[in-house]
Amino acid sequence: MHRKHSGFTIVELVVVIILLGILAATALPRFIDIEDDAHEAAFEGVRGSLQTGISLYHAKVVATDTAADGIPLPDDFSGLRTNADGYPYGTTDRSGGTSTVTTSGDCAEVFANVQQAGAPSVTSAAAQGDVDTAGAGVDYVAVLVGGSCVFHYTGETTTVGEDVRTLTYDPTSGQVATGLFTLT
Repeated sequence: MHRKHSGFTIVELVVVIILLGILAATALPRFIDIEDDAHEAAFEGVRGSLQTGISLYHAKVVATDTAADGIPLPDDFSGLRTNADGYPYGTTDRSGGTSTVTTSGDCAEVFANVQQAGAPSVTSAAAQGDVDTAGAGVDYVAVLVGGSCVFHYTGETTTVGEDVRTLTYDPTSGQVATGLFTLT
């Protein structure tokens, strides 16, 4: 008696290998791009957290009627002080003058103190031209630009010539906007 052996032919194996190659060629770029998606998601999460923290700060100022310049809120916000519009400007008392953001350090204080524990790391730089060197090893670099705080997302890159995502906090309206900045 002769038994018939069953199995795949060489043609069937080649077809399967070709199909697997086509699937890999179309799916692989999607998996390679996952790091960019992760950075985008992290950035958007911080944007939402920063906007929410500033809004909560403002709501507490309104609810407790502490909108006078320079008054710090209780421990909830680590001593952040209130400007005339009811938004945070830093921890240094400037109530005798203009109660507003006046340094990049003020910006870093606002960023760090309106967010929950576990927020990204932040430092400050004197000017936007210093972001690439100040950003090594931190997630965000705060810079005061024209009365607003600009937070540069350096967790993705600190390479000169590259674009970094930015969050801009306007201390007169409490709004947080997104943008791009090319490192110089």
